[in-house]
This record gives sequence, C-alpha cells and structure tokens, in this order.
Amino acid sequence: MDVRYVNPFILATKHVFKTMFNVEVSVGKPSLKEAKTASSDITGVVGLVGEKTGMLAVSLSGSAATCIYSILFGEKAESHRDPAVVDAIGELTNIISGQARMGLETSGISLRAAVPMVLVGKGMEICYTSKLPVVSLPLHFELNNGEPETGFIDFSIE
Repeated sequence: MDVRYVNPFILATKHVFKTMFNVEVSVGKPSLKEAKTASSDITGVVGLVGEKTGMLAVSLSGSAATCIYSILFGEKAESHRDPAVVDAIGELTNIISGQARMGLETSGISLRAAVPMVLVGKGMEICYTSKLPVVSLPLHFELNNGEPETGFIDFSIE
C-alpha cells in the first residue's frame, strides 16, 4: 500500500466528524488488518473504481452509530439496527469516501464510488476487492453521549 493513500482517509475522517458532528477525532497508528471482517457493530462499505480499485469500510460501535443518527436528525434511535440508523451510516461512509477521493485527486488518482452498503454485526466477512493488505485506522472520539467511542476506517487500494 502506497503511504500517500493513507493521509486522504485520515484527513477526510477528521474533516467529516468535525464539520458534521463538531467532534474531534484522534486517529491511531495505521496497521495492516489481517482479518477480512467488520471491525465493529455496524460497518458501511463502499467500493472504489477508476484508475485504481479498492474499498473503504467505516466501522462504528452501536452506541456511536445511534448517537451520530441523533446528531444528524435530532431524534433518538433505539438501536443501531434501526433502518434509519443503517441508512445514516451508509451516508456517512459515502461522505467520508467523497472527501478521501477529493484528497486522492491531488495525487493524480481519480476514483468513483459505488453505492455504499451497510453490514450490521461485528465480525461479518468483508470481501475486499484488492489483493493488497487492508490498512486499518483506529478512531477515538467522544460524541455528545459523553462516552469515549472507537471506530475504524479500513481501506485498500491497488
């Protein structure tokens, strides 16, 4: 994995969380992800195609997903399995993907995104289209529920 691909995903995630949720995100050290599974309770996945191919996955805890939904729509959700929450996480994935793709364009890499899909359940298998390793970025943040939250941005581009 070319290291110039990592920064656009970090910057996109920080930008989206700051502008949409007024939340500062700290991103942990990137690592190579061995398991081809969802990293948390709910995961938005989007394929990337163009000059390169790849995939992006945004994984969040159930509590983070319901809190994000509440911030976006001003109403409480009972569960991260609620169809409206699932849709919100798909849209969040799409927005982070768009921001990251804009960042990649500065390196001369033009990508398009497929329609995101959302997996509900930790440990669900994700078939990454790239044969290269998957880079995992751990996220640490605090939403308005006052609890520390974690998430992951996992991606691969070849």
